[in-house]
Amino acid sequence: MDDRIEQARQRIHDAYSHKDTGEMPVLVMDVNYWVSGDSPQLIPDDYFTSPASMLQFQQAKIDRHVSSIQDDYIPLLYPWYGTGVVPSALGSNVLFQRGMDPAVEGPVLERPEDIRKLRRPNPLTDGLMPRVLETIRYFRQHSDLPVMFTDAQGPLNIALTLCGVENFFVWAKEQPALAHELMDYTTEVLIDWIRIQKQYAGQSETSGAFPHSILLPEGFGGVCISDDDCTVISPKMYREFVVPYNSRVFQAFGGGTLHFCGSATHQIDNFLATEGLTGINCFCMGDFKQIRRMQDKFDSRLALMVCDFTPLDVEAYFRDLLANLRTKGTILAAYPAPEFALEGGKYQIVSRDGAQLPNEIAGVIGPLLSRPRQLLKSLSCV
Repeated sequence: MDDRIEQARQRIHDAYSHKDTGEMPVLVMDVNYWVSGDSPQLIPDDYFTSPASMLQFQQAKIDRHVSSIQDDYIPLLYPWYGTGVVPSALGSNVLFQRGMDPAVEGPVLERPEDIRKLRRPNPLTDGLMPRVLETIRYFRQHSDLPVMFTDAQGPLNIALTLCGVENFFVWAKEQPALAHELMDYTTEVLIDWIRIQKQYAGQSETSGAFPHSILLPEGFGGVCISDDDCTVISPKMYREFVVPYNSRVFQAFGGGTLHFCGSATHQIDNFLATEGLTGINCFCMGDFKQIRRMQDKFDSRLALMVCDFTPLDVEAYFRDLLANLRTKGTILAAYPAPEFALEGGKYQIVSRDGAQLPNEIAGVIGPLLSRPRQLLKSLSCV
């Protein structure tokens, strides 16, 4: 196991270093910490209320994975409470629904003047923050695996959750100074929140991140943030209201990566202008033209994690993707989801065998690689 992890670390480091080794790291990520898309009957009722249950659920996934898939996954634990942890500490109500990830109910800022009523949260008492810290503490007490900080939505996503997408765009046009105040506020709150989690997890500020469970190697930063709304904002507005604040987050932790789902080709130059950004994690939803465009522009500058939830036609998807995917600077990750699948650029509700699906994906990807690898080690978990 130690040799396997060391080889994975080296391959991932080579990708971030843009070494032309002729192969790339590959991960078949059936160890998702989130529950949406998983088989509902397998999700514990107390997953979000018991750190012990969360640990047991994640550890079982890890054990199954390492016994059956020979890939570049490095085991870790993740205190997962949805994407609304920071907003929950700022007044947002979070809904918990059976078989689904926690979700924010709605915005809390109605007028731009409300921005100046915001106060810094107390991570020991406010919203879901204390539950996250208690889970980190429990994980460290009962496991030797590294513990990641919880989901980190970027400053823009936090701002949009607080006030709503339409409100933010209007305020940015009509009262830009207040919109900048909101972005400044969400940036500082996020930095403080990640710092205290890293302290609880025993991490240095410049290491310990796993963007969507993919190791961020030493020397390339200690943070990963999500910025899904970069897909719906203009490049001009993004450059003014997002790039400086994302840069501040990355610089606070010695660098890091940014995630988005969908297509954001119009933001490529803005990504390259973001100080401290070392990699992009893109759930491309089958947009392979975007991937090729990013590979051309990111060459020797940003690592690219090419990701997606499981396509409906596994063989056709990876055959088309790998036909033109360069290995240099690239990491490939597939995320099996038993209850939905990618088809025609959208996710559809489809039920499949969650035990067999990762093996099917591994069996397809391995022979298609430029240097074929045996990703399926055994069928012991089937």
